[in-house]
Amino acid sequence: MATTTFSGSVRSKAGFNVINENSATGTVTETGFSINSTGQLISLGSRKIQTFVGSLAGTDTSTQYADGDVLVELGTLNTDHPDELVTASKFFIHKAVIGITTAAGQTLVGSLQLSATSGTATNAAVSSGTEIVGAGVTAFSPTLSAALSVTEVDINFNNSAGNYHVFEPNVTAAIASKHLYAAATTTLNADATAGRFTVELEYSVF
Repeated sequence: MATTTFSGSVRSKAGFNVINENSATGTVTETGFSINSTGQLISLGSRKIQTFVGSLAGTDTSTQYADGDVLVELGTLNTDHPDELVTASKFFIHKAVIGITTAAGQTLVGSLQLSATSGTATNAAVSSGTEIVGAGVTAFSPTLSAALSVTEVDINFNNSAGNYHVFEPNVTAAIASKHLYAAATTTLNADATAGRFTVELEYSVF
């Protein structure tokens, strides 16, 4: 189709994708630029911005949570990349913003972790987790291109509504570890089901 100019808004129920067509085979792929149908994932080349809704409504403290136990599975990171790039083997985590919308109601700090396993239930240990946000992460300096001598802090899920955390870890994880979890660091044995938060994650695949 020829270039088209619209005078009004362009709307789509199913998201927006810029396609690539292989000049030799005619194969069409959608890995260059895309916005998903909910607007929660924007992909631009190898760079992604993705938003996740965090709810502790499903937590169950009939058994105490321990360090590293799943609070909630948040979703799945996107692994698409432009056709001309090598097959991705790593995520690079640029930045995470965690906005607290409702305090958990109990002392509760924790982390964000990536795992190759989806479906791990709340109050079970994250399966072979890679911590990307939290006190277990040693951030990497973009100035020195070397590990910083300081570590991050854990996420306070009991922070006041409207407060936020900003993390710039600059760390990697295996591309297979695409399932994102919020996990506890402190023990938890009291009702935290009120907790709500939003996670905005900026990452690349390479």
